[in-house]
Amino acid sequence: MAAAVAEHGQANGQTLEHGWAFWLVSPQVEARRQVASERTVHTFSTVDEFWSLYNNILHPSKLGVGADLYCLKDKIEPKLGDPICANGGKWTISCGKGKSDTLWVHTLLPLIGGRFECGDEICGAVLSVRGTQDMIAVWTKDSTNEPAQQIISNQWKEFMDYKDSIEFIVHDSSATTVQCWSTKLPQDLFGLIYNRVPDPRSRVRFAAVCKSWFATAARHPVPPALPWLLLLPRDGNKMKRLYCHEDNQILRVPALRCFIDHWFIGCHEGGWVATYDPGPFKIVNLFSGFEVALSEKQKWIPRSGRLCKTMIWNIIFSKPPTSSDCILAAITDVSPLALCRVGCPDGGWTIQERRYSVGLADITFWNGELYGLTLEYFDLVKLEIGINKDGAPLVTGVNRPAVTTEHQVPPHDVWYKKVDVSYIFELNGKLGMAVKFPWSPNFRPYFKVFNLVDVDTGEGMAYRTFKWEEVKSLGDFALFLGPNCSRAVHVPEHRHGGVQRNRIYYIHRSCLGRNVVPEDDLVFLAISNNDGDPVYFKEDDHDGVDMIRAVGYYARRGPYPPMWLLPPDF
Repeated sequence: MAAAVAEHGQANGQTLEHGWAFWLVSPQVEARRQVASERTVHTFSTVDEFWSLYNNILHPSKLGVGADLYCLKDKIEPKLGDPICANGGKWTISCGKGKSDTLWVHTLLPLIGGRFECGDEICGAVLSVRGTQDMIAVWTKDSTNEPAQQIISNQWKEFMDYKDSIEFIVHDSSATTVQCWSTKLPQDLFGLIYNRVPDPRSRVRFAAVCKSWFATAARHPVPPALPWLLLLPRDGNKMKRLYCHEDNQILRVPALRCFIDHWFIGCHEGGWVATYDPGPFKIVNLFSGFEVALSEKQKWIPRSGRLCKTMIWNIIFSKPPTSSDCILAAITDVSPLALCRVGCPDGGWTIQERRYSVGLADITFWNGELYGLTLEYFDLVKLEIGINKDGAPLVTGVNRPAVTTEHQVPPHDVWYKKVDVSYIFELNGKLGMAVKFPWSPNFRPYFKVFNLVDVDTGEGMAYRTFKWEEVKSLGDFALFLGPNCSRAVHVPEHRHGGVQRNRIYYIHRSCLGRNVVPEDDLVFLAISNNDGDPVYFKEDDHDGVDMIRAVGYYARRGPYPPMWLLPPDF
């Protein structure tokens, strides 16, 4: 169990934030219909007390069939009618014999250790031992708080490393409980309704008024949402405007008061965005409004040894920011790279040492490792990450995998200096790269896409030789490229709307400027300009070249270009 303790950040002797109680309800007690106060109760408030009870008295393997073991916060009783639980619900999983021990402990440790982002919305957990399988449930306070319910379910699955779907059941403990209309629908019927909601904007709006939406979504997963275009990553407007390609419409999302006039500099799947200008650094979910708790050290990137403002050009996440193992990697104006781990509040940010310094055009996490493309010649580098004495991540080395350069133009050609941009991302399970470049002296710069492939089969990346193999077609995928987010996304045949397969959609890094007269072939993104957001787009000229077609997006109001946003899978 020591490994489990370390994984969930618990220390022996640590006093817990809340007092807790184990309630053991045996089938014999229930048969006699005794009151809750007559059931077996064990309280604890430290990690040592927890392990003493868990190992010696309340280990799941020691429970008989029909027993229910509750772990609830102090003053909450194991009954649906408890005032704190009455209007809540429970996320539930079923597990075969032999698996419940591990899943149960990986539920309890983050629960009592305060690892859940919405921990105040949780009442506790219950393990029910039955004949052929066991059940584990997490009880929540308010079943109408859909954003919190979604975060709790996602984090719980992550803590358990649980891949299957989980079910949400609304408590119906008394006649006075007010239930949403959707909870009265049979799940099969509600599933049909869910699958017929046609577009992402409608799903967002449905989720706002339908209590059972997220529970049904967990059982009826849809293809990942295509990126949306955040038209102005920084403005003083109270509503953020997101352009959805799939239905050519704008969705207006209210910005939290403390994020108005902040510059969004990065994003992660599920609607998460990062902001740093003006400081401090923050992470918030644009759809649910939940903000990730960060320490003072994590809110500022050090500059010349002092905690003060540093410019961040791009930031990426290794995992969802609700995970304590999430590593943030940022390209800054002070150091080529700065790193921070969400679950290490005392470590703060570390900046790349000069001896490991290399100018980076773009970065990405792939298979748990950090890779980048250099500003010069778009060379591939692998950044080795270690841990300092405070537990914070830091760059410990920069490796350059052996990559053939047959795709590159010899550097002595004078027009080589006209390189536009390069992006790195995952494509078809491999590292991918897109470079906008004048591939011939007679043509304008255009995008080529590459996959990193093995040339030989040496042991480990350090001993292998690779090459960038050109991708002539993206197939069923589309590329969304931008200075703050780049993704290769599968485009389902039945729900692509205005997005075409085998296309590149990219954002220009610089804005046109207020006084610049747009070229004649630039087209207004009319749906946005009705709101005063002058955004243009145009398809790149192909000049008869066999290339993947690309559509570029330009903004006239500067200095902040639009940004791709990765919405939740509603």
